Amino acid sequence: MPKPGAKRICEICGAEIRGEGYTVKVEGAELLVCGRCHSKYGKKKPGTFSIMPSGRESRRRVISRPRPKPQPRRERPLYTEDIVEDYAQRVREARMRSGLSFEELARRVGISENVLRRIEHGELTPTISMAKKLERFFKIQLIEKIEHVHEHKAGIPRDYEPTLGDIARIKIKKKKKK
Repeated sequence: MPKPGAKRICEICGAEIRGEGYTVKVEGAELLVCGRCHSKYGKKKPGTFSIMPSGRESRRRVISRPRPKPQPRRERPLYTEDIVEDYAQRVREARMRSGLSFEELARRVGISENVLRRIEHGELTPTISMAKKLERFFKIQLIEKIEHVHEHKAGIPRDYEPTLGDIARIKIKKKKKK
């Protein structure tokens, strides 16, 4: 007997029983069930109901509504920023035109003198933030936008259910990679 105030759970579906609950006889055993299970199984003759299918029952057809076709997503092209290949030459020419020394330029732009020398000599590729600072100061272009085209991967359909063979094949492939 359950304690007063304790949750009672349907012995068939596992749902919480609200109210008194119902007693149903299934294969000779008396079970405490919820209202939904009582409406399903309580009207059968006692002792004749079995949870296991006998194969004699007609199979129910599941009629599914057709899913609306998904609208193709308009994907924006993906842009990435990259430093131009001749950045060193462009920085050198711009610094020469301005007539500034490395020390003066470093102070005005906010990049260390040593880093500016290495950028100008092509020993160091500037970061995007450094390149933007130099672009603003000299009014030159050091950053170019590169457009990447999305390759649409074929996905697994939502209604796909793997078979035992699919799972076994996946396991075999994983073992071979190691």
